[in-house]
Amino acid sequence: MEERKILEQLSGIEQLLLRVSWLEQRRFAQEIAALNLTPPQFFVLRSIFSRGAHCTPHGTRGGVPTMSTLAGDTLQHCATVTGVVDRLEKMGLVTRQRDAGDRRQVLVELTPTGSDLLSKIRGNREKRLRETLLRLPDEDISELVRLLRIYLEALHLQYERVEDIPPADTSGV
Repeated sequence: MEERKILEQLSGIEQLLLRVSWLEQRRFAQEIAALNLTPPQFFVLRSIFSRGAHCTPHGTRGGVPTMSTLAGDTLQHCATVTGVVDRLEKMGLVTRQRDAGDRRQVLVELTPTGSDLLSKIRGNREKRLRETLLRLPDEDISELVRLLRIYLEALHLQYERVEDIPPADTSGV
């Protein structure tokens, strides 16, 4: 696309992206607030889940992340994550313990209650998205997904050398 055409559409694209992201963020924040979670708490829980650290009746499975790993995953400082994990632990959503191989490391994993809460959030999000998408024709949904993937790939190519931008995880919670 030639630069003149891009410039003509830039303002409209920017406004649409801002409005969509604002509405989705606001709806999501309200949804998790109703479950007594803050966005940083949710993102810590999601990071633990994504790494496969879940308590089960038969023990732990998956990779159990450290506090510093969670800080990196959620783009927060270690001290901030410590406070978030403190609150999540008091809520019964995570447990933490020292790494037997390196006592300096603190490992954090989801409890069954934490896993159940994430499943509930995922179900609520899927329901909300389904209700929105049902208002669109099938071909528009397919086109939206196609264009979002292309846009996301363009962002990755633009920022692939920027360490502060993690790769997008479009699966899971």
